[in-house]
Amino acid sequence: MSFLQNAWYVAAWEDEVKPGALFHRTILNEPVLLFRTSGGEVSALADRCPHRFLPLHHGKLSNDVVQCGYHGLSFDSTGQCVKSPHGDGRIPRGAVVRRYPTVLRDRAVWIWPGQPDRADPAQIPDYSFLTTAHPNAVFTGYLPTACNYQLATDNIMDLTHADYLHIGSLDTRGAASRARPQIRQENSSVFCDWWLPGSHVMGVFAPLLNLADENEPVDQWLELRWEPAASMLLRAGVTRAGRPRGEGFEGLAVHLMTPETESTTHYFFASAREFMPEDAVLNEQIRAGVTAAFTYQDKPVLEAQQRSIGGQHLLRLKPVALPGDAGALRVRRALNDLLAAESQTQEDAVI
Repeated sequence: MSFLQNAWYVAAWEDEVKPGALFHRTILNEPVLLFRTSGGEVSALADRCPHRFLPLHHGKLSNDVVQCGYHGLSFDSTGQCVKSPHGDGRIPRGAVVRRYPTVLRDRAVWIWPGQPDRADPAQIPDYSFLTTAHPNAVFTGYLPTACNYQLATDNIMDLTHADYLHIGSLDTRGAASRARPQIRQENSSVFCDWWLPGSHVMGVFAPLLNLADENEPVDQWLELRWEPAASMLLRAGVTRAGRPRGEGFEGLAVHLMTPETESTTHYFFASAREFMPEDAVLNEQIRAGVTAAFTYQDKPVLEAQQRSIGGQHLLRLKPVALPGDAGALRVRRALNDLLAAESQTQEDAVI
């Protein structure tokens, strides 16, 4: 399994990386050390001392310098060794650790595992609503999941699973499953939209409309945007049947999958809304409901899928295709094209 290297991934939510502390996470099979500098920026270094390869997170951080906990070599935020307590203090040749480009944006620490000179922050998806929303109308979450990141991406790109996995909260009583999503691709971005007129209201939306009859039809929409390698934005909304969307309610959700290994994923999620923005109780209710659905419904299914598939590639098993798979399959094709182009570029560089 190969990963797209020249792409932005989320390494952590911004508040996970505390001032004065060392934080570590495996990303694309590589151990990464994260820490804040005195200026508030986040530095990302390979989490491995070049002397005897002890993970640097076993050391300590002082004045923007990480000291290895084994023999005391010290490295600055660029990865350069700046102090050796041995012999005459001469810095050993080759005493340097890899530094990854990072950007703090929209509550997240974004990391670029590929060629540093190709790390363009303009390629980071725009999720600025996570910072502009009222504090009581936004939340973030993290869920480590023991499955390949493409399985987790499939799960979001095909929302028909909600009709069977999230009954009572996110299901549409089959409306999404019966509808055909509209798929389009713009450059490397893939869009997948469901329009559900005259459908049964999802449980999460029901309290917002104050329907006199729970069976009263409503118009609902689910609109997804995928950007490489595994960043997704979901717009989900509802309005009374036949009424303009502007009269209804819409929420924005972000789903960000960062590969840890071939069979494990860092799943970052976030949500924001414009309606009832100051209602902290509503925000907690939404946060608790979303987190429960991911933790107790999506996660067990994804991990069971991974155990069933093992080390095989999903498409090589020739899975049966359903209409709702269209978005996920388009994403897989788009990602495969990017992986092939990146591989060809690497081969050309070697030649």
